[in-house]
Amino acid sequence: MKRLLVAMMAVALLALAAGCAGKGNGAKPAAPVVAAAATPAGAPGTQVEGDPLVMPAVKPDWFYHDLVDAEFVKQYVTIPKPEGVVLIDSRPYEAKFVKGYIPTAVSLPDTKFDELAAKVLPADKKALLIFYCEGYTCKLSHKGAAKAEKLGYTNVKVYAGGYPEWVAKGNVPAVGIEYVHELVGGEGVYLLVDSRPANKFHEGSIPSAVGISDTDFEKKQGMLPADKSVPLVFFCGGYDCKLSHKSADRARALGYKKVMVAEAGYPGWSKLYGQATAVVVKAGAGEGMFDAAQFEKTLKENPQSIEIIDVRDPDEFAAGHIPSAKNIPVGDLEKRMGELPKDKPVVFVCSTGARSGESYYMMQDKKPGVKDVYYLEATVKFNKDGTCQITPNK
Repeated sequence: MKRLLVAMMAVALLALAAGCAGKGNGAKPAAPVVAAAATPAGAPGTQVEGDPLVMPAVKPDWFYHDLVDAEFVKQYVTIPKPEGVVLIDSRPYEAKFVKGYIPTAVSLPDTKFDELAAKVLPADKKALLIFYCEGYTCKLSHKGAAKAEKLGYTNVKVYAGGYPEWVAKGNVPAVGIEYVHELVGGEGVYLLVDSRPANKFHEGSIPSAVGISDTDFEKKQGMLPADKSVPLVFFCGGYDCKLSHKSADRARALGYKKVMVAEAGYPGWSKLYGQATAVVVKAGAGEGMFDAAQFEKTLKENPQSIEIIDVRDPDEFAAGHIPSAKNIPVGDLEKRMGELPKDKPVVFVCSTGARSGESYYMMQDKKPGVKDVYYLEATVKFNKDGTCQITPNK
């Protein structure tokens, strides 16, 4: 018993000495050691420790069995979206997706997989599904891929590098319209750029945006800020419009470091927050428009009676077009105006009405004497079989 008391007194004296030494040199008592918790990516146990940009030397047992890299993903990030391919973001919608995602991806948070899978995933079980999340330390995409496989999907992949790696490799990210709304309502420095033709911009645009059409980008790039670190957000006529993506790539090539694309564009803004008041009111706003119903009727009954000029890019045209249409990209139109016929009406078409309208006004500017020229003010979904669905723009 005496030995035990002596030992306890010795421990107490040692502790007291350590405390006095700490006070003497200004040191603070050490905080209790607590294991660091991993930053959650949506739900407990979905993010592990490590560098999200570094592939583990040994693959964890929770990794999905079929992984792909950024180059594999990049070949499918195209406008229009390739058929039979769905790029899926497994991260939380509000916390992650709207603030930045891989372009063309759809949101299917792992925590809402059972609730939303039927709406988001395609009916074709052979479709290519590519899941991704917050890098190599994130489990969400692997879990989502496994769930899709259990549902019977046979061509499922995981891009383990995910969104962090996509951005780190210099690729332009997309952002949700909700993020744009935060920018517009906040006090931060940014530049919102409407890549649609001037006539579309004047009809109405997202508040605070400047109009720099993709066709005039080189002429008007001086409107961009001198500070290359200022965030630039490009938008145009919605998910099927390439203009903002092309302009964003041009800005990145100029050295701008924070370039983004708001894929939902002005249609997405209008749906969530209402249409903006037109910046400029022009008389005869309907001038040059070819009635959508009449256009569809003409296609069915006498398509050769009009000359349809598809002003989309060649890759878009190759993915699906009206059989009787001729492809002259809007960027080439000025030097190819001589190819347009003079013996029948010419109707410009594109996927959103933006480039077709730009083509019409280009004709009015360069060839004012040509009268029988029109454009289709509509959203058009072009199919591989030559059919199309036409929705008049409001």
